[in-house]
Amino acid sequence: MGAGPSSSAMGAGSSSSAELAAFRGGDDAPFDAVGFQSALAAWCKPYCLECSPPFLVGWYNEKRKETADGQQIIEAREDAVAFALWSIPGYLEVVADHFRRKRPTSNFVDEATDEILDRVRTDLGADLDAVVINTERGPPYYHVQSVGCVAGADEHIDAYAFTGAEAEAWHEELSDSLEESRDTKMWGTDPASLRKIFGVNVHPVWGGWYAYRALVVLRGASSPALVKPPPLKCLEEKEAQRIIGEYNLRHAECLWRDLSADGHPADRRDTTSE
Repeated sequence: MGAGPSSSAMGAGSSSSAELAAFRGGDDAPFDAVGFQSALAAWCKPYCLECSPPFLVGWYNEKRKETADGQQIIEAREDAVAFALWSIPGYLEVVADHFRRKRPTSNFVDEATDEILDRVRTDLGADLDAVVINTERGPPYYHVQSVGCVAGADEHIDAYAFTGAEAEAWHEELSDSLEESRDTKMWGTDPASLRKIFGVNVHPVWGGWYAYRALVVLRGASSPALVKPPPLKCLEEKEAQRIIGEYNLRHAECLWRDLSADGHPADRRDTTSE
């Protein structure tokens, strides 16, 4: 299990805080987005958090316009730099540490996340004009799958992107199974809803054993020369189809989180107790 924010972790955070505080915004010089990512990753590590590669607000907003009629866009300049934060196995101990210290009466995970985000806000220079949002709590609310996709952090699996006769047969079979298993009291009687296959993002290391926690938008830092990465591809088609099937049919069993049907490395997944 990963380490929570113990006294030793706080010590490590102090040096990382100084690294973050050294970054400045403004238009006087190009912003070192890659260097900032490295500093933010080091800051996050003691809390069992990771950060995405840098991405531009415009990349995300364009994606939302393409796929969702412009809903949930980020209100910032198009060349502003942003990062996503996600938790990895071990984060439960971070939450438990927060509970022991603060004794919240509800929303234990979000309360722990908010404490960490308050710290990162404090460590960011004022001229970065940072907006740090708990993406589980909001508002505002953002589409984290779109964030992961444009940042090149994880692979989005879309069942409707598979082509060919075999893919069509697989698609039909999965839709038939969903229509038979979904409760009409919850899903309604429209065949399109009953047969809909939902996509999912998976991480090349963690599979589905991670969770987006925050979005950091540096409204005062621009990097127009940043190169947009191509969509990440880390899965063979058969594994991608298996994951989609498990995600839609047996989500609670968590088999969809494993990158392989043969299992997932024990140190890259939550334990049974988590």
